[in-house]
Amino acid sequence: MSAAAPKILVADDEPALAGYLRGRLAALWPEADLLPLARTGIEALAAIREHEPEAAFLDIRMPGLTGLELAARID
Repeated sequence: MSAAAPKILVADDEPALAGYLRGRLAALWPEADLLPLARTGIEALAAIREHEPEAAFLDIRMPGLTGLELAARID
């Protein structure tokens, strides 16, 4: 029995940095399921509620909610 691929969320409003991080994650953790990029804290919160990722990489400064505000809302 194999475990399901871990779902990973990247939330960042800087496209170049987000692309770099997603590329590194894909290379280092090929079995992970990278969710679509969240460009705001609000998008990230919605993605977390919908997909329940095992890990989330949150930018500190994003429109809507900061990464710290978002982290405080995650169970």
